[in-house]
Amino acid sequence: MCQHSAMMEDVKKKLASGDFKTTENEGKSAVWKYFYIVVKADSDEPVGYVQCKGCGVLMTYDSKRTRNSALQRHVDGGCKSPGLLQPSITTFTSTSRKIPQQAKQKLTEKCVEYCCKDIRPFRSIEGGGFVELAQQLINVGATYGSVAAQDVLPDPTTVSKRCRELATEKRKKLVEQLNDVLTEVNSIGMTTNIWTEDYHKLSYMTITCHFVTQTFKMISTVLTTAAFPLEEAKTGENIRREIIRLLTEYGLDMSLLNKVVWVTDQGSNIISALRPYRRLDCQDHLYNTVMRHALDPTQQAQDAPTVAETLQATKALVKYVKKTGMAALLSKTVIQMADTRFSTVYLTLNSVKSVYQELREKLNDRAEGWRIDAISPDVLDFLVEFLQPFYDTQRELEGDQYPTINLVFLWFERLKRHCNRKTTDSPYQAIIRERHLSWILRKVEIQELKKIATFLWPKYSQLRMFSSSERDNLHLEVRRQLKDLHNIEEAAEGPAPKKAAVDFEEWENVPVADATDEVERYSTHNHAMQDDRDVLGWWRDQQLNYPKLSVLARGILAIPASSSSSERNFSAAGRTIEQKRTALKPSTVDAILFLHKNMD
Repeated sequence: MCQHSAMMEDVKKKLASGDFKTTENEGKSAVWKYFYIVVKADSDEPVGYVQCKGCGVLMTYDSKRTRNSALQRHVDGGCKSPGLLQPSITTFTSTSRKIPQQAKQKLTEKCVEYCCKDIRPFRSIEGGGFVELAQQLINVGATYGSVAAQDVLPDPTTVSKRCRELATEKRKKLVEQLNDVLTEVNSIGMTTNIWTEDYHKLSYMTITCHFVTQTFKMISTVLTTAAFPLEEAKTGENIRREIIRLLTEYGLDMSLLNKVVWVTDQGSNIISALRPYRRLDCQDHLYNTVMRHALDPTQQAQDAPTVAETLQATKALVKYVKKTGMAALLSKTVIQMADTRFSTVYLTLNSVKSVYQELREKLNDRAEGWRIDAISPDVLDFLVEFLQPFYDTQRELEGDQYPTINLVFLWFERLKRHCNRKTTDSPYQAIIRERHLSWILRKVEIQELKKIATFLWPKYSQLRMFSSSERDNLHLEVRRQLKDLHNIEEAAEGPAPKKAAVDFEEWENVPVADATDEVERYSTHNHAMQDDRDVLGWWRDQQLNYPKLSVLARGILAIPASSSSSERNFSAAGRTIEQKRTALKPSTVDAILFLHKNMD
């Protein structure tokens, strides 16, 4: 390495370590708006180098010996981005620039200090928001040199105010996008629910929205988490009034509200509120209801006492293990059963099964083997094997980053088959299967929209799970919806041409593109998919072959199978309104939760 290159590398290292910094030059020449001067951090003494603000390149410069012509030549022809006033991020984070171990150690200690002083999780330093903040601070330091953090960081009140402003700006853009999508397709999805925080018992109503863009990208996000009026009871009428008020206030085109398909739980007030609109039951809640009834302890004690004993003993054992600290002695964590989320029954049973022998040994050492004696190993094994498909169903249907409504019917059929009695079943096993099947048939309804969604999954376009008459009826419904889409397109294009006094439209010529029935072509092909689960990607690539069906798919596949998005938002709300933040205004809570899902 030549002496000049070695000196240049030394300057770069000292800039990275903080020994050197960059600062603005007070020179009169216009060229200085494109360059920083490199100085010593402790004395501001120039070190003979400048740095381009555009591309970050270092150049030698001595004010007493060097003219500005070399700098001007770089601006005129050597720099790819001379107009930028801030250096590129990659200038300061290039993988070719090694950070000294001493500097890394000091940074690690500051991270420890941050986590311990502010009681923050260690993993918080890898959160996207923290990393972006750290990068911005590095950029500021690289641009303006070593400065006091207090001079850079804004006042908390300023941050709070800007938080609400940003939420208002971004929500306006989101609603504009929603209005555009609603004019293009026949449906989008929304979910809603109400949650009450623990400290002031203030209720919040959330609305999430789900749609597919013109590029067939799934968007699932939070529209609002607004405080429900304190003086109003949560009746269906009041909930509907509040939903309409919020959507109107945000600028949603209310003439298009009929295109929204709401997905909610089975709360009677929510059902009443949305009765004038299209609504589907949350599949996650339906299967939770199925398991709640099928595993009812009173009924189990009568019909299958060994199952009831195992469930009760497992629940009691886990509670004991947690309470006594025995959990710390186990190789794996045992999970406690929740009273309302019946998917946790599977998680609890599976966690106990995975450490069953360990538990027995440790309890025997304490002369407390009786605590596990009531857990029958064969019953435990069966329940874990039997409940796993229910758990898998709920986990897959609660996703919101991929289409889920097309999965509903297929999981429904799989679970029904799973619950059919087997010739090898013991009496208690047969009872468990029969009870679950009975409640599935009583509680889970598969509406036509969910069947159409299955049809729109190319892998199952032939609908082999239906009878021929069911297929024909479904094809007719799809054609009817395609006709509605045609009317939407005509309305978007403007008024129709003036017709003759006598209308013989049914015999008129049709465009060549419409001469072949898209439904017929699509349903009779065996479609190849590179990725069986990339349904939206397939429709994006097949728009020319199926121009109308692809628009229908864009609308229907946006509808979520569950309202889990609302519940996830309330989980975030619970972390937001914690004990130290109970004074947050509802408008600020709304802004935080909106930006949590809508930051670019």
